[in-house]
Amino acid sequence: MFLRNRFSNRAVSTLLLGGVVCAGLIGYGGLSSAKVDLLQIPAIPSVNATRSLLLDVERVGNKLFATGEFGQILKSEDNGKTWIAGKVPVSITLTSVAFDNDALGYAVGHDGVVLKTEDGGVNWTKLIDGATINQFVLDIAQAKADGLQEQLDKLPENAAPEERERLEIAAEEAMFSLDLAQGDFEVGPSKPLLDVIVNGNGNVFVAGAYGQLLKSTDQGATWEYLGDRTNNPTNYHFNTMMLSKTGEIWVGGEQGTVLVSADEGETWATRKIDYDGSVFALVEAPDTRTVVAVGLRGNAFRLPFGSSQWESVNTNLRETFSGATVLNDGSVVVVGSRGILARSTDDFRSIQVTRRSDKLPSASVVQLNDQEILLAGMRGFKTLSLSEFK
Repeated sequence: MFLRNRFSNRAVSTLLLGGVVCAGLIGYGGLSSAKVDLLQIPAIPSVNATRSLLLDVERVGNKLFATGEFGQILKSEDNGKTWIAGKVPVSITLTSVAFDNDALGYAVGHDGVVLKTEDGGVNWTKLIDGATINQFVLDIAQAKADGLQEQLDKLPENAAPEERERLEIAAEEAMFSLDLAQGDFEVGPSKPLLDVIVNGNGNVFVAGAYGQLLKSTDQGATWEYLGDRTNNPTNYHFNTMMLSKTGEIWVGGEQGTVLVSADEGETWATRKIDYDGSVFALVEAPDTRTVVAVGLRGNAFRLPFGSSQWESVNTNLRETFSGATVLNDGSVVVVGSRGILARSTDDFRSIQVTRRSDKLPSASVVQLNDQEILLAGMRGFKTLSLSEFK
């Protein structure tokens, strides 16, 4: 299938670039075809977890949480000095974690898995996986195909030829989408979810490959599929999400795709970047509300508040950016392949650059204190002093 080949090729190109995963795509194809169902095997806590592949690290109050391969969800209550593994019901690679409060949190990963904790990350339960999502998509595709066919069947014989042609084309396209959805349903869970956020109303949003986008308003008890509302006919991957200061949901993905919803995901406006690569991280400067988007081959862009035009930032870099955060002082730090790190203190008009001494890629970054940041990526964690940016 064309879309599956596109995904596999992108995962391979990511590895060749030396990127850590670019939002968790590493090793995807191999896991989904494995004979062992990692969705049914609980994660085994390992003393080596802090040195394994980690794809996300987030601060929740005075605690830190990290997710990575083999179903590992780690928690630190001493600012990253020591880490404890949560009890996780799956061994699949987990790509992102987010919390609503100190106790209630969610994690997502490969094969469309969504997990939940109600005790601050000690125990996790599975809410849904890709099988459920595939059923959502199949039901939507079936209803659309049936509706268009019904319209076509009821079309009067004297209807305008243009109207009949329009409906025939739409019905054919709907049947093609239905065939794809049926094929995905038969394959089973396979598409990764790549990000999760919780907004101020406690609503949970998850996004991932092939345009997957879902929302829950009841702490994960039920889910609503939003992917069919985003005007994404090519099913571009959604790699990252961001919650703006005013509560807007931002989504970034392939081919410069950026979407924004101001009504809890009901409708989406496009903020597309004139750029034919992927967006892997979005952040908003807290004071100016400038949105920063970063992605492949050192590409970075800024969208000043109130503007409709993205501005390209000249980074003079070729490394892929895969993660970003805003520090307490309002500066922005982005991380990526070949150990690259960049920091901006001027609303991302310019950057200061440094590189990890081990040259390993980083997937995510969080602030530890006024002097240090914590990187998560290949071979686990690494602490870096902010004084290293030049």
